[in-house]
Amino acid sequence: MTTVQAEKGAALTPITRGPITRSQIARFAAATGDFNPIHTDEAFAQTIGFPSVIAHGPLTLAFLTQVLGENFGPEKVRGVTAQFRAPILPGDTLRVEGTVTEVAGGRAGCELRVVRGDDDVVATGTGTVEL
Repeated sequence: MTTVQAEKGAALTPITRGPITRSQIARFAAATGDFNPIHTDEAFAQTIGFPSVIAHGPLTLAFLTQVLGENFGPEKVRGVTAQFRAPILPGDTLRVEGTVTEVAGGRAGCELRVVRGDDDVVATGTGTVEL
């Protein structure tokens, strides 16, 4: 775990996840009980316009939570939100990063993002941690 300076404007230490695998997506489907064919059936995903199966949104939410846990300690995470902007596909490598935006009342607020490649933001969010 890295301990980030909890001051406005401080950058979180980023984490990397991936490359995302079909096996990882299938295991997440089993863990959550979400067997929607968009996540498990390549042919189905292609018939509705995706190049492959796509990762579950909550898997992306887990990555946002993990960057907070890595920077502040998992026991300090109090809340996370996410907005999904693009599908995550098998083979994608993701960088999860954030910035402290507010410090008040013993808590810090952070803006978070998941980036594929150099600048393809696939998810954004916010997080709150206890200091």
